[in-house]
Amino acid sequence: MRKLLFQLALGLLALPSTVFAAFGITSSSGVVTVDSGAGLVIKINSSSGDITSIVYNSKQLQDSSKFTHIGSGLGSVTTTTSISGNYAKVTLTTSTLIQT
Repeated sequence: MRKLLFQLALGLLALPSTVFAAFGITSSSGVVTVDSGAGLVIKINSSSGDITSIVYNSKQLQDSSKFTHIGSGLGSVTTTTSISGNYAKVTLTTSTLIQT
């Protein structure tokens, strides 16, 4: 019994203290989510370009009353995403501006 408890304790110590999601980009219900896979998750409104959430290690860093965006009065944007190796790319395009 003691040996089993010791093995269980060693197994628990081997687990990471924080479990992160996988690196990647997802899109759902008008929100693009970029997950670094290392504790940073950014959510972007895909129709306005507003950054609606920045979470780092479970702490919300974005003021929910004032979203971050690429400019004032842009209207709508077209959002495209891609992944190349270890890089996630989100591009927001209007008739007069391209923000990557």
